[in-house]
Amino acid sequence: MSTKEKLMSMSEAVSHHVHDGDTVFFGGFIQQNPCAAAHEIIRQGKKNLTLSSAASLTIVDQMIGAGIVKRLITTFTWNVLPGPAHCFIRSLTRGVPHKIELEEYSLLALNLAYFAGSLDLPYVAAKTSLGSGFDWEQSRSGVTNRLKFEKSPFTGERVCLVPPVKHDVGIMQVQRSDPYGNAQAWGMLGESRFGLQSCERIIVCAEEIVSADTILRDPNRTIVPAFRVSAVVEEPWGSHPSPLTGYYDMDWLFFGYYERESRTQESFEEFMKKWVYGVKGRKEYLQLLDAKRLEGLRPEKFMSEPISYGKFTRHFEV
Repeated sequence: MSTKEKLMSMSEAVSHHVHDGDTVFFGGFIQQNPCAAAHEIIRQGKKNLTLSSAASLTIVDQMIGAGIVKRLITTFTWNVLPGPAHCFIRSLTRGVPHKIELEEYSLLALNLAYFAGSLDLPYVAAKTSLGSGFDWEQSRSGVTNRLKFEKSPFTGERVCLVPPVKHDVGIMQVQRSDPYGNAQAWGMLGESRFGLQSCERIIVCAEEIVSADTILRDPNRTIVPAFRVSAVVEEPWGSHPSPLTGYYDMDWLFFGYYERESRTQESFEEFMKKWVYGVKGRKEYLQLLDAKRLEGLRPEKFMSEPISYGKFTRHFEV
């Protein structure tokens, strides 16, 4: 286990590990979105980012609207109400604030691309996407992907070759981490494990920092080990308005509010002045929210059943 503590502020983590032109992976499928980290990236004015996210929600929409995304690798971009992601649509249809490049895959294909990236494979062969529309050589809409369709050398069947997607830096909000970066997450994890392992650098944003002993008592929940982690940030409510299993629910009212405020570029800019540029960090952001409303998002306790992993140190003399 790594013995170097990596705790730092969100501002320090983003400044040190997210660079202009980076390919950035956002972990979290619907839940566990690194919203606080994304806001700090926007505040620091990072440029020309390639953003990679299997489930692009409003936080991706805000980064597009802020003009810091050059290319988006994803499966969909929307507001979970459900509703449209207005900045995303304005970018693609009107070039406001500029037109992004879009690389689109199905959910399974992008999961396989992250898997290939995590293992440094040249591709993964699968039957996914056959006959789906993704097997066109080039979409007339201008949306692209890097899928290839070839015949299997073993059976002669037509197969889909999914390319690896690798990232410079990955960021994810998790339930807990020790100070060294052994990060634990549970709930709907989606593609997060393979996505994080396809990154050169990893920033872990945790609801709480716990002892290494706590991590060792439940090792199967560790989604990324310390030796792969570059920075650890303690950031409670870092996924809001998205949910985090065991900590808080989806803030549906906020998603509705954002949908209304982002319908025009002018009202979107006013939203950003208040919620992103007008605050120094997550603590000031939370002060803009009603405390009773936040408390209402807290779930009722529902504990998992404890198990024993066994402690075998007594056998070391054998």
